[in-house]
Amino acid sequence: SAYTLLLDKLLFGQVRAQPQQVSGVLGGSVLLSPVLPPGSRVKEIEWSFSSGAGATIQVAEFGPGGFERPDPQDRFKQRLEMPNATALRIGTLELGDSGVYGARIKLHPALVEDQSFNLSVYESVPRPRTHSQLLASTLEWCNLTLQCQGTGKGAVNVTWRRDNGRQELGTDRSQLSPDGTTLRLALQPGTANATYTCTVSNPADQKVVPFDLQSICRSGGEEPGCFRDPSTLGCPQGLRPPENNPEPTSTEKAPGSTVYEQIHQEPEDTAEEVT
Repeated sequence: SAYTLLLDKLLFGQVRAQPQQVSGVLGGSVLLSPVLPPGSRVKEIEWSFSSGAGATIQVAEFGPGGFERPDPQDRFKQRLEMPNATALRIGTLELGDSGVYGARIKLHPALVEDQSFNLSVYESVPRPRTHSQLLASTLEWCNLTLQCQGTGKGAVNVTWRRDNGRQELGTDRSQLSPDGTTLRLALQPGTANATYTCTVSNPADQKVVPFDLQSICRSGGEEPGCFRDPSTLGCPQGLRPPENNPEPTSTEKAPGSTVYEQIHQEPEDTAEEVT
């Protein structure tokens, strides 16, 4: 019957679940640990590896004689160990260690359990390149931009949070660039004492960089800067304090708008993070 056929496949390890996804950092280590039913007693376990190209090789086994390596001179050399009867630890990870690791577990009295792990090894995330720029600072508003860019070879995600994620980003007027690397803010004095963090990450590693907004906003009040002297070399043309700025003419109205004026009509974002 169909039930008997399924039972036979289960007993002889022919039905396999989807591989468990595991991420590791180049030079680090990972622990591949099968999940077994409560009360299971392991007789023997065999670990295999397949990179997707070439044959599947057996890399380790654990039985009555303890931990053994069928071929100690394979690509893993001395980098494999089994801290217990089932788990496999891979140390000093290399990019070539990415692939599928299979565990065939023989349980008392006569059961066979097959599980697999799909390991992806990533390079560590370098510290991102960051920059902050004060655009305007008045008694009522502090307008600034924060930039955060990944510097590594691989693809990374950029995420912004306020006060380490304890508060929502949308409590302030904010505008995020399409690529997620530049955040523009228009802050009132009561909200300028916050810390925004930029997180650059891949599936295995991340780097977090904080921005002290109060310090950035104060720096504009202590130095002349572009806002107080718009003629300074490199400053945006037409930048003027809103409280002292007369009604601009039609020729100067567009370049004279502040960041707050540009994003004032944007709806508030109540999400905790922006990616």
